[in-house]
Amino acid sequence: MKKTLMILALTGGVFLTSCDPQKAEGDFVSSTMTSESLMNGATFGQFDLVDGKYVPSETGNYIQYNFPGVAAVNVYYMKNGDKKTLAYGRSGGIVYYMPSRGSDPLQTVYFSYLNADGTEVVAEKQFTLNVAQALDPATKVLVSNNGVKKWKWMPTDVNGGAVWGNGGYLAGEQDGSLNINGAWWGCGVNDGDCADTFASQTQHAIGKYDEIKGECYALSYMEFNEDGSLNAYSNEGVLINEGSFAIKDYNNNEITNADKFSRGILETSEGAILWPFAINSTDAEFVGQAQPTSFEIGYLDPARMILLYSGKGGGGWSECTWWSFMSDDDASGILASHDWHWKPTQVNGGAVWGNGGYLAGSQDGTGAINGAWWGCGVNDGDCPDTFASQMGHAGPAYIEGEEYSTSKMVFNEDEASITVFGRDGNELRSGSFSLDMTPNPDHFSLGNLNTSAGTILWPFAINASDAEFVGDQQPTQFEIGYLGGDALILIYAGKGGGGWSECTWWSFGK
Repeated sequence: MKKTLMILALTGGVFLTSCDPQKAEGDFVSSTMTSESLMNGATFGQFDLVDGKYVPSETGNYIQYNFPGVAAVNVYYMKNGDKKTLAYGRSGGIVYYMPSRGSDPLQTVYFSYLNADGTEVVAEKQFTLNVAQALDPATKVLVSNNGVKKWKWMPTDVNGGAVWGNGGYLAGEQDGSLNINGAWWGCGVNDGDCADTFASQTQHAIGKYDEIKGECYALSYMEFNEDGSLNAYSNEGVLINEGSFAIKDYNNNEITNADKFSRGILETSEGAILWPFAINSTDAEFVGQAQPTSFEIGYLDPARMILLYSGKGGGGWSECTWWSFMSDDDASGILASHDWHWKPTQVNGGAVWGNGGYLAGSQDGTGAINGAWWGCGVNDGDCPDTFASQMGHAGPAYIEGEEYSTSKMVFNEDEASITVFGRDGNELRSGSFSLDMTPNPDHFSLGNLNTSAGTILWPFAINASDAEFVGDQQPTQFEIGYLGGDALILIYAGKGGGGWSECTWWSFGK
């Protein structure tokens, strides 16, 4: 029989077909199938894809299946109690299945068939698959669950947008905000708004550069890899520096050295990070060029990194150098890095959920909601309108307690789940999520957050008339207007929403 190859992306890629298992024509058995008879005559194989060719492998993630006695089967695996479809509509083909990092290599794949009388039979088979090794939690923050992650400059409040500068050592704890505790001065990227830029700082690059290279621009970035390599790239994507890194004494962004307000140590090979120079350093170890290889971590979560270097023996309020970086390359890591509560905005004196004009512009996470018309706030807040007056929008997923300042939702990256908790910390409900971080500039969107129905806090759209809801206004796909370490803005406009049609927005924060 003719075989159709189905090469599918992880977690939900589907091979589309017009074939209906109940209506398929052909010379197939007409008797009612059982799980046992479904497997009779079925064949399987496993392959790796090497240079575009399938190579047999006992742990290959490309699984070939063939059920010659039926018209079609559905192929899926289970995650958090939900079916994750790999393929449907054919009796044979190849599917790609890569379990999440750190999973058990022995995985069960299910094959279901629909009998003519409408009954479904399910057969299962186990496969030993290649699975990426679970990362050390500290390394995972730097490289993401994908094993590689980009970090770029993060402008601060210092000197109107500085990203590197000096300050008093041991001035206090860094909180990851745009403030740098203890900063005296700083310079910004050459294409930015800071009053002073790297273009005037070549004297600190003794023995390294005769002129500024491309690492001092908004689009410059570092790339941390799970193999311990660290590469720096110019604003044009050209490799500038190559090196290595290791992280020590880091524990979930907590202070591990109270005397130094330090969350750990980042060690690198010399000159590995962006602009790897200390200010006014007199350490003998540098011998004419001030490129530290051991940095104190002032702050580090999946979205934000502040590094400090004080020189050997630096005491309280001696001079130190600071670096400010950010990453928007790890959406699932950012979502899972902390609990998400309602974040009051400037709309209607503290609203956290409301409506507005769709496609009104980009969101910046600062408290303004671009295009907002109206909004309501938490029941225990100061907004003139609260959720208490919005019960008309609540559907069957509503449980009292999710509309308070202490309510929260928690993302679990490894399990791809969201759990919602009420004001008293009691679990209300849970569901699954996935991300598609393909930007849509026309929609001012960073990507999409897909969820099972009713999974986020107050998961109800305003005035939605989409036929998909069938009496319930719980979207399952939200556009991400903004995502950072301290802000998440979601938007839903309904199917076919055009410019300045009505949308619903949600505002969350730490």
